[in-house]
Amino acid sequence: MNVPLVTAIVSTYNSERFFRGCLDDLVAQTLFPQMEVLVIDSGSPQNESEICLQYVRQYPQIKLVRTQREPLYAAWNRAIAMARGKYLTNANTDDRHRCDFMELMAQTLDTHPDVALVYSEQLISETENETYDACIQRNAKPLRLPDYAPRELMERCITGSQPMWRKALHETLGGFDTRYRIAADYDMWLRIANHHRLLKHPERLGVFYMSAQTLSGADNQAAMNLEILDVQRKYMKQAPWRDIPGMRQKIAAEWFGRGYQRIQKDRNNRAAQPFIREAIKLDPFNLSFLKTYVLRCMLNLQ
Repeated sequence: MNVPLVTAIVSTYNSERFFRGCLDDLVAQTLFPQMEVLVIDSGSPQNESEICLQYVRQYPQIKLVRTQREPLYAAWNRAIAMARGKYLTNANTDDRHRCDFMELMAQTLDTHPDVALVYSEQLISETENETYDACIQRNAKPLRLPDYAPRELMERCITGSQPMWRKALHETLGGFDTRYRIAADYDMWLRIANHHRLLKHPERLGVFYMSAQTLSGADNQAAMNLEILDVQRKYMKQAPWRDIPGMRQKIAAEWFGRGYQRIQKDRNNRAAQPFIREAIKLDPFNLSFLKTYVLRCMLNLQ
């Protein structure tokens, strides 16, 4: 195969039940002849590597690397260093794509040379290995995402779980920050947006598997919020976000809300402290923030 247009990165650990469906989904892509698929098996105790080798023997553009146990973003960085594609995308084992996803996303980057990353809305599935076509047949709910604007990306990670971006970006921006366990992708998208334009494709092209057990699911919400706090705190000091009117107050309200949720829902005043404290730093004249911090975080009143 000549130099591939797209490299799809598949990182797997304890994902055997999703894995065959993941590879079938990629093989079915209309762009598959112009793709490479890099599978990083991060020391999984399950049988992903054995399954993958069946596909490797049939499809030479699928490559398998088995490593010792390493975090998700370390695996992504490993794959980026190996990738030959002009464009990159993360193909999560539990998500699925419309059959022309890769083709349309790559076309978008081809026709918009000023765009560094493209994303699309997705359909939501709570059923393991549910395909895009099955989601369409049952009229699955969409994961609605706004058009790109710097304000929108600072407020939340609006790219969904299946963006596509230019590999060349990593030559100047580096790899994913492995200090983060959950939010290194959000950090990278903000790092890209710090210098380049992002764009939303107008169609819904993928399936997002929603489960409490996924890395960004409900079971990891508290840890994810702390990482998001750290990421947003870093980029709020940089252009263009520091110069957007009302941005500081808006993010302060988001942080306060996350902290107050820990007070109301979890009855954990201590866990609320970092969020409310950072909200006060951004919006120091908000008396509600100050009152809540004194009563709930300092005096520990319920």
